[in-house]
Amino acid sequence: MSETKPTYEMLEEKIKLLESSAALMGSLQEQVKLNSSFLEMLFDTIPNPIFYKDKDSVYQNCNDAFSKTILGIPKDDIIGKSLYEFPELIPRELADIYCEKDQELFNSPGMQCYESRVRCSDGVVRYYNFYKASFLSETNEVLGIVGVMLDISDYKKTLKELDEKNFVLSELSITDALTRVHNRRYFEEIFEKKLNLLNRHQQPFALMIIDIDFFKDYNDAFGHHLGDIALQQIAKTVVASFSRPNDYVFRLGGEEFGVIFHFNEIDKVAELVHDLIKNVEELKIESGLATVSPYVTISAGLGVIKSIKDEDLTGEHIYTKVDRLLYHSKEKGRNQLTCKVLFDETDSV
Repeated sequence: MSETKPTYEMLEEKIKLLESSAALMGSLQEQVKLNSSFLEMLFDTIPNPIFYKDKDSVYQNCNDAFSKTILGIPKDDIIGKSLYEFPELIPRELADIYCEKDQELFNSPGMQCYESRVRCSDGVVRYYNFYKASFLSETNEVLGIVGVMLDISDYKKTLKELDEKNFVLSELSITDALTRVHNRRYFEEIFEKKLNLLNRHQQPFALMIIDIDFFKDYNDAFGHHLGDIALQQIAKTVVASFSRPNDYVFRLGGEEFGVIFHFNEIDKVAELVHDLIKNVEELKIESGLATVSPYVTISAGLGVIKSIKDEDLTGEHIYTKVDRLLYHSKEKGRNQLTCKVLFDETDSV
């Protein structure tokens, strides 16, 4: 049985359908091309560096921000290459970091965020936050990695400046404005900490209180301006004698200073303080009306605290004991040290 030949009208209808389909395909292709151009423009307009790597860590795409800001070379010279093919642009130690992070995403698909240094195309090392995600197929096979970089260098710089300012403010809050040693407020804080360490971990320490002899007479004779200068000179001398990391020098008020420090041998501690007393006198600051020397001198009381039997014993009680040692030095004629081991069986040297 022979097939019926299509009529002219049928052929004409088929032609119209084909033309309509062709027009539709052309329109779709144009739309896809338009959308592709739009996405590419959007991709390159975004100021943050963006890249896409395949599962072999080979770059398959990137935007202008990545090619220009990060590597400083055209996209065509980037696509199809891995991190290690830019040794003059990406230092080996940084490439190793990026590669290790990529491998983590390949092994455990998902999202990733981390901070790293980046040497940019202008030679400046900046800090970036990396936001990366695994790109998966419909069957959840890892096809590659998409990454976006956010420059946080200014943020890091601001944080550093803020930390520095906070440190300065912190130092100012615990520093005596005139002598630049620690102030009374910080003394109370450190003293409390040392007592806690003594109670909990049996860490002995020494507390010394120093008083400038006849300092009121010195101010009356020479004025407060020279008195302030004398305080500064003496404070520097005390700091020079007690400058180890765990030594603390304080201005407790007026002409009175305090020192908290650790020790190995008590005899050497006393020797150190005797040297300090001598060094202050050798500053040759002319003394006032009441005097034990032609020059300004200091008296000191030193309490060595090895242990405290009474757990309720307060810092005030210890301070009072050391203060009595200071006044004992004054009663004996000033310009000297009185030293005792506190709270042992004899409470004596």
